[in-house]
Amino acid sequence: MENSFSCPKRKDVNVSQRPPEKRKGDVMQIHGVINTPPVLGENAPSSSRQGTPVNYPVHDLNPNCTSKNPNLTIIFFHGITYWIDDAWKQTWTTRSIDGKEECICWPQMWIPKDLNDNVKILSLSYDSNVAASVHNDVIEIGQNLIQSLVTNSRYETLWDGPVAMVAYSFGGLVLKSLVVEMHKHVYQQQTNNLDVKVQKCCEKFLKNFKGVVFYSVPHAGGTQDLSNYFKWPHQQITKDPTQLGLLGNMESFNRKMEQLSKDFMDSINKDINIYAFAEGLRIDNKWGILVPWASATRLSNNNNYKVEDANHLTICKPPSKDHLSYSKLLECLKSCMKVHCTK
Repeated sequence: MENSFSCPKRKDVNVSQRPPEKRKGDVMQIHGVINTPPVLGENAPSSSRQGTPVNYPVHDLNPNCTSKNPNLTIIFFHGITYWIDDAWKQTWTTRSIDGKEECICWPQMWIPKDLNDNVKILSLSYDSNVAASVHNDVIEIGQNLIQSLVTNSRYETLWDGPVAMVAYSFGGLVLKSLVVEMHKHVYQQQTNNLDVKVQKCCEKFLKNFKGVVFYSVPHAGGTQDLSNYFKWPHQQITKDPTQLGLLGNMESFNRKMEQLSKDFMDSINKDINIYAFAEGLRIDNKWGILVPWASATRLSNNNNYKVEDANHLTICKPPSKDHLSYSKLLECLKSCMKVHCTK
């Protein structure tokens, strides 16, 4: 069966098109997901530089875990998609090799069974439409997530235990921005009127941040194809290059990614587990490798893996549990739990 959230080929993209209306009982439009994950943080207050409140929902993918002190908390960061509202759903689905397997939300269906039900799994939602927006950048999203996630009273006790984060493509930039902004709150006293609660929550989070998995994240920037691929739909709307946002100027983008990566490495514990996956295939004859090996593996020395049968769009969509892109992620998560158990 065709993956409901597969990215359409360029010739089929209609920038005015919207996803079909969701039917009652088919909220996620993904096979194998029975219930809509609870949205835990949709009312969490946050603000943008324009002064307009921004809600960043937090979806609970393992509601069976009711413990305030789980063995591990895993946070997923989605990538850029054309339909902002469904970005997190589009990112974390399986893919079919022969067209027969059903598409499922694999963090929700696989991880609780392979680890245990005492693992909290959260998936974030945020504006990933940076290719069209010059206002909502990754630094701002990171700042907002401190309020929506880190200091939210629903999650405070989670940071007392180990935390692992998983990110795909643009989500890796958001993840790194969040970590850098937390580090500023703890060590650089970013504001004159620093809230003690914010400082303590950020400090706990960073102390217990044990592992991270990156899927095709442009740590050192990307190719021109990366820019062209994600700008393509928006170029049909505006011909003004100043309105193409983060990916409008690849030279500037690559410099920013280099600096963000440096700041991230300066903000984390040196013994953290860093796993990185790089794409092995071109998307098609027109679009090549979007994030090259050197960029995708920039931050990890030992745990780097090329997914030979995946391109940029499918690298975070394992077709089975024994696939490299899932088995190595599970290895990282288990190591984070082991660190916790040996305290």
